[in-house]
Amino acid sequence: MPVQAQDEILSLADQGRRAAWQGRIGDGLRLIEKHIAEHPDDRAARIDRARFLAWRSDYAGAIEALDALGGDDDEMRALRARIHAWLGRRDTALALNAPLFAAHPDDYDTAWTQALAARVGEWPHEALAPLATVTAIKPDARDTRDLAKAVRLPMFSWVGLPWTHSEDSDDIEIDTYGLDGSLRLSQRWRLTAFAQRRETSAPASGPFAPVTGGDHVDEDRGGIGVRLAISPDTSLGGWVGASNMDPGDNETIGRVDLQQRATDSFHYGLRAERDRVGFSPLSLSLGVMRNTFATDLLWSPTLRDRISATLAYDDYSDGNERGGALLDYRHATVRNERIALDLGGQVEWSGYSDQPGNGYYSPERYWRVAPLATSYFPFGQDTGLYLQAALGVQRDETFDNWKRALDVGAELTTGIYSRWQLALRAGYSERINEFGQYDGTSVGLELRYRFCDHRREECPAAAD
Repeated sequence: MPVQAQDEILSLADQGRRAAWQGRIGDGLRLIEKHIAEHPDDRAARIDRARFLAWRSDYAGAIEALDALGGDDDEMRALRARIHAWLGRRDTALALNAPLFAAHPDDYDTAWTQALAARVGEWPHEALAPLATVTAIKPDARDTRDLAKAVRLPMFSWVGLPWTHSEDSDDIEIDTYGLDGSLRLSQRWRLTAFAQRRETSAPASGPFAPVTGGDHVDEDRGGIGVRLAISPDTSLGGWVGASNMDPGDNETIGRVDLQQRATDSFHYGLRAERDRVGFSPLSLSLGVMRNTFATDLLWSPTLRDRISATLAYDDYSDGNERGGALLDYRHATVRNERIALDLGGQVEWSGYSDQPGNGYYSPERYWRVAPLATSYFPFGQDTGLYLQAALGVQRDETFDNWKRALDVGAELTTGIYSRWQLALRAGYSERINEFGQYDGTSVGLELRYRFCDHRREECPAAAD
């Protein structure tokens, strides 16, 4: 029978279901919403509408659609659990799904959700048991292969080749390249290491030239560290290394940090680090070091809103001190299979105790306020483009009034779930001040090879 004739026989709801199952989620959603407008008491159709909203990544809309239904049953609890698992809300997803999985341990869908939720956090190996159930029931299903990729991703070890180049209107150029890696030693321990070469240059006749002469300073740096997953919600890590400069001195550098998922909606991190002040050849050649103490906060008061903040204090070896804060707000504005768009804003403040003129910008008080837009465009499951733009105003104590500030960035990633991953990055910043325009550009890439074969019991089979 021709497809058109079949559509005439099927109800709008059934046409919508078929379209969504064929991957035409937007068409399916429009058809089922038209059906609901004519049949508002069709509970099954309204549940499917929530399901289709979730399929196009509108998770907040899907939860709102379920809330509007009222009541509760196993089907709705299972769908809620799946949506929260997709959102990375581990605790909520498991609280909803674990009783269903315990009651039906051989059910494909509840095992699938259990694995997806359990992979979130610091103990992703907890997803392996429910994944084994999923694989045993439908070993060749596409959903099984997709789940295996998602479960395997946080268990990968990797080795990478990063490279970045930046330059600005002060004629400072910085090239950084090297090798880094992370090796999963056990379910709780990881070993990390990196080795880098950083070449920083500025005109020998300019204000940012090194005091050691010439127009550049070269730095070789490296470090080795570990990360311990204390619990599904907590990790502790750190590394220690050395920075050797030519010309210049050698210094010990390092970092220690604690990451904590307090709840599904609130995460925080504490970190302390020691490193060079590497903004210019002048600051490097003077051997200026910084000790930093910072906290990173992330709060999601609703499923559509996210607020992050970084608070930091820097103690410089040249006697300077700095306090800084960055507040970032994002609202999930558009979610569909073609784009994820967030709108929000940023507020930035920093202040230094002194202005020593040692090759880095050190205002007494600096403010920046900017509307913010970010977007993500998926090109299939394994490739995506992320864009960000913030256009606002800024000033420090030397300004007569507020001046324009612009930041834009892009990152194209391919191989998101594959063994080989390539990320290409580019950014541009512009700052208008009392003396004209300052701008800077950066480009970079990182090629990674990811593997888990040395721990085969934790390396789910998935098409690469």
